[in-house]
Amino acid sequence: MPLDRRHQLLGLARDYGVPIFEDECYSDLTWGGMQAPPALYSLDPQRVIHIGSFSKTLSPALRLGYVLCDWEFMSRMIAIKTERFSHTGALEQMVVAEYFSKHFQPHVDKLAGTLKEKLDTMVEAVEREFGTAVEPWLPKGGIYLWMKLPDQVDVRKLVQPALKAGIAFNPGPEWAVDGNAAKSRLRLCFALTTKEEIRDGVAAFAKVCYEEFGIPEQSGNVRHTASRASS
Repeated sequence: MPLDRRHQLLGLARDYGVPIFEDECYSDLTWGGMQAPPALYSLDPQRVIHIGSFSKTLSPALRLGYVLCDWEFMSRMIAIKTERFSHTGALEQMVVAEYFSKHFQPHVDKLAGTLKEKLDTMVEAVEREFGTAVEPWLPKGGIYLWMKLPDQVDVRKLVQPALKAGIAFNPGPEWAVDGNAAKSRLRLCFALTTKEEIRDGVAAFAKVCYEEFGIPEQSGNVRHTASRASS
């Protein structure tokens, strides 16, 4: 979100007296010289509750995160958490504090480099299997690749066929204000899978798209098979 839009959002929050929850669990996993505007919290710490996570930067199994906000709001959150939910494990907090107090930046830099390599592998696979039938949006961080299929494709109709082929993806309509406007968009996760699984998965997904919508007109794996047979 550009800086001017951030100030507009903060202005609306002040006018209507509502807080903003700013979830930046992927903000440390960036590459390519990304220069993001300042966090909303730094622009208005009285109005913004800034949320981060160690599950993305250290280990998904930790289920451990953190909150930065005004103490008046924080004290109320702590009271609710204490009364209604189980306490966060002290051991996990101590492990994260000990490790990240000494190794945070080297660890994150290495992780971001690994994710960038996986993204490159996925982009290459998408371009090979789909050609010009897709429009990928190349991120400079995070763990997802967004892509758009031709307008006649409704990705919601691909969910079950893809699952039968062992592929899970996030349909665009589930992540959009206007679901129908995003019906041809989807996102693929490249975090946990290996490079070989990424290549195989994209090829299998292209096959599903072809069987359901005839897109791409001839998938890359079909072309490769044909070229091997002719040679």
